[in-house]
Amino acid sequence: MVYVRDVISILRQVGDALKFLHESRDAAGNEASHGDVAARNVLLTETNLRDDVAEDANSEGRSGCRNLKTALLGDFGLPIDFGPRLPIPWLPPEIVSSLDRTRVTHRPESDVWMFGVLGWECVTLGAEPHYQRTVDEIQQCFTWPDRGLHQPPRCPLDVWNFLLDCMSEQHRRPRFAGSADSVSSAIHRLRTLQNTYAKDRRTLEIFYNATNCTCHQHRCNVPLPSFAR
Repeated sequence: MVYVRDVISILRQVGDALKFLHESRDAAGNEASHGDVAARNVLLTETNLRDDVAEDANSEGRSGCRNLKTALLGDFGLPIDFGPRLPIPWLPPEIVSSLDRTRVTHRPESDVWMFGVLGWECVTLGAEPHYQRTVDEIQQCFTWPDRGLHQPPRCPLDVWNFLLDCMSEQHRRPRFAGSADSVSSAIHRLRTLQNTYAKDRRTLEIFYNATNCTCHQHRCNVPLPSFAR
C-alpha cells in the first residue's frame, strides 16, 4: 500500500536535491543540471520511504541510513539500460525535437520536465512512460493536453496539475532554483502538497502498461520457470 503522501515526500526530497544542483555553478559560471532525472536513478530506503539521490557520497554519514537496504524506485520488471542512447521517453520536446541529438545541451528547465515524468512514474507505481512508442509518436504526444501520459485513476487533481505544469512549455515550467517562497517555485508547490496530504490516507494503485508486444526481447508469451516437482 502506497499513500499519496509517500509519493509527495519522495518528490519533495528529489526536488530539494535538484534545487541544490540548479543553484550550483561550474568553474566557468555555467548552470548545473542533472540530465537524467528518472525513477531508475532514485534510491529508496526500506524505512519510512526515505530516499537518497543516486551516487550520494555522503549517504553513509547520515544518522540511521548506514545499514538500510536500498532499491531503485523504478526497478519494476525488466531493467532499462539505454547505454549510449538518449532516454527519449523522459526527455523534453526541446531535446527530442532537436535536429542534432548527438550534441544535447541539458538545462535546468529540461530537468523540470524530466521531474514531471518521474512524478508520473511514481503516481503510477512504476509504469514506463511512452511504453513501446516510437520517437515520432512521442513527438506527437507533446501536443496532447496530458503529453501522452494519462492521469492515473487515484492521482489527485492538484498533484496531477503540478506534474503537468512541470511538463509545460519551457518558459512556463516551475523552477527549483531561487526562493522557495515564490508561488512559481516548484519547492513551494511541493511543500503545499506535502502539507495538504500530510494526514491524508488516500492510496495509489498500479497503472499497468498496455501492450500487444510479442518480441523476443521482452520474452512475451514465454512461460516463467516452474519450481514445482
